[in-house]
Amino acid sequence: MGMFWCGFNGFNQLNIESNVDLDFHAYGNEGNHGEILQVAFSWSTASILTNSGKIVMSGLINQKIINFEILDDLGYGPFKSISSSESNILAIDSIGNCWSYSKCNLKWNDITSILQREEQVSVSENQSQPSINHICCSDTIHLAATYNEIYSIPTKIFNSKFKVTQVACGFEHIVILMETGCLYTQGSSSRGQLGHGELNEEDYPRLLISLDGIRVINTSAGGWHTAAITEYNDLYMWGWNHSGQLGISNCPENGGIIMAPEPVLINWQEETDIEQVSLGARHSMVLTKNNILWGCGWNAHKQLGIETYQLTCDRMINLSNLSPLLKCNLRKIVKVVCGAWNSALLLGK
Repeated sequence: MGMFWCGFNGFNQLNIESNVDLDFHAYGNEGNHGEILQVAFSWSTASILTNSGKIVMSGLINQKIINFEILDDLGYGPFKSISSSESNILAIDSIGNCWSYSKCNLKWNDITSILQREEQVSVSENQSQPSINHICCSDTIHLAATYNEIYSIPTKIFNSKFKVTQVACGFEHIVILMETGCLYTQGSSSRGQLGHGELNEEDYPRLLISLDGIRVINTSAGGWHTAAITEYNDLYMWGWNHSGQLGISNCPENGGIIMAPEPVLINWQEETDIEQVSLGARHSMVLTKNNILWGCGWNAHKQLGIETYQLTCDRMINLSNLSPLLKCNLRKIVKVVCGAWNSALLLGK
């Protein structure tokens, strides 16, 4: 897959000569390291997982600027999934083991064995280690999920008889999506990001009652806001809206809101089927089934991929029409990824 990306580039993590923020531009190293499977951002780095199972990183690591170097995996790979924070990379290998790479001491640690030690003493010594299916991390949260368990590494925080299909985390909150379509949230709700209509902190995952009975198929967690797509391809968003990142007005004088403590159905001018949603610290991107990219929120680093006179966009705007690069692109957008201050689009062939 090819890739377009944009946003903060203070540490050369986007591999362009200037540190000046740019609109969407094409990633130019596809042939050097293999086909892109996944991209993950932190404040100072961009990490790419290739189809060979290797992780390629650019940006600031261990107080040194690197330019798309392959991380030494010490034979632990090949990897099939990654997530990145400022201090670590979480990675799942081909047999379901979870590894953590420290950007400070440049070492890998086996996280799966730590999770296994958290199991009850009665577990047989011959029992195999849990297979990790999902990972997610931010600067304060590191999650690993098995078939039906969630670990805030290394402590188990959730156990269900149903399958976990997705986990997401913001700066201070966790979102869990089950195969039943139910959502659970945990953590701080200082800006309404848990969606329970309250600002109380939740020490354990709590069912999101307001969406109970509506089957959710995809979710995303931003810095302090959250989104969910239902089986009918509707989009619900909630949490902080200071920069318009919920796609609704944040101007109280015009009836807008700074915070939505419960899920709000996002309305569109015409019938629109939402396929994907991804949230950054204070911006959001939405992809429709007809390959149109929409976005809203903070654009100080051009993380929306367009030039605007204002730093924020408090409504969903059609990025496909406004971005010069996207207007010329005829390929299908396969995946939308928002980092805290960056965005990336993975493209089909």
